[in-house]
Amino acid sequence: MKRVLVSIAALLAATTAHASITPTLVGGPVDVGNGTYRYTYNALLASDQALETGSYFTLYDVGGFVGFGNLGTGFSGTTQLLGLTPGNTIPNDSASMLNVSFIYSGPTFNFDGPTSERDLGNFEIFSTQLGTRFDDFTSEAMRNAGPTRGSLVATIGTNAVTVPGAVPEPAMWGMMIVGFGMVGLQMRGRKARGAAVSA
Repeated sequence: MKRVLVSIAALLAATTAHASITPTLVGGPVDVGNGTYRYTYNALLASDQALETGSYFTLYDVGGFVGFGNLGTGFSGTTQLLGLTPGNTIPNDSASMLNVSFIYSGPTFNFDGPTSERDLGNFEIFSTQLGTRFDDFTSEAMRNAGPTRGSLVATIGTNAVTVPGAVPEPAMWGMMIVGFGMVGLQMRGRKARGAAVSA
């Protein structure tokens, strides 16, 4: 069991390692009134990456999206049911929930070789959903050093970013608790039967 948990942790770490652009939720949702909440994300550009016009990152399955706030310099926001997605990535994407993409249209940035991670600024979105859950993100930027300098780099973070989403209702929590209890009882019963057979 321990090996399985270590393998899962390594896989999750690998999905976000060397990401071209990595978004992270800063704090939590802020109530701005009228049943609307502001979510602020900070985006970092990896040290071996550069931005060019068309570089982007996408948050998948954003619940209750109602609009954009402040965005990083040179970025604009767009929404669609099928978000901008690099060709070699397959994010977990619900066909009925909006995806939010942030697209860069400024001058080429950080192309002079590796330095350190670059802060691309804060990106605000507004949602009617108060709760959060983990979902996927993808991003695409350009390699800035080495033999592949100038090539596009696609990234996917699986269940790696917090997005607005519905918090389970009390009835759903009740069903989950009952289900976990039933699984526990079944496992306990199997253990007791196994002990009786071996005796």
